[in-house]
Amino acid sequence: MKDDIFKKLQTLLSGSTKLATAIDPKEKNEEDIDLKEKNEELVSNFMNQILDSTWVEEELKNTCIQNYFLSKKEKSYWLLNTQSKVLMNIKGGVEIIPVEIGLKDSVCVIGYNLFKIPNELMICAGWN
Repeated sequence: MKDDIFKKLQTLLSGSTKLATAIDPKEKNEEDIDLKEKNEELVSNFMNQILDSTWVEEELKNTCIQNYFLSKKEKSYWLLNTQSKVLMNIKGGVEIIPVEIGLKDSVCVIGYNLFKIPNELMICAGWN
C-alpha cells in the first residue's frame, strides 16, 4: 500500500500526471470529481506520513543545543590549543561548542580547533 502511494505521488510530482484542482463547472462530471478527491487524499496521506515520522522529531531534538560564547570581560584570552599544544590569542565573545565538560576546564571547539577553556570563561547564551 505504501509503495503504491509513493509511486503515485512520484508520478504526480514529476509532472506526468496533473492534479485536477480546477474543475470547470460546465464540464463537471463524476470522473473529474473522483480524480480530484483521490489526488487530494493521496497528497494528504503523504503529508501526514511525513509529519508523523519519528525521524523528523528526532532531528528536531538534535538541533536544539545550548549556545556558548567566550566571556567578553577581556578583549582576548590566551587559550591552549589541545591539538597543536600551543597557546593562541582568541578574541572574547567568539562562539564555542563544548565537547568535553570538566569540573574546572572544558574542551571546546572554536572554528576548526579544540581549545582547553576554563569553565568561568564560558558564557551560556541560551538555547537555539
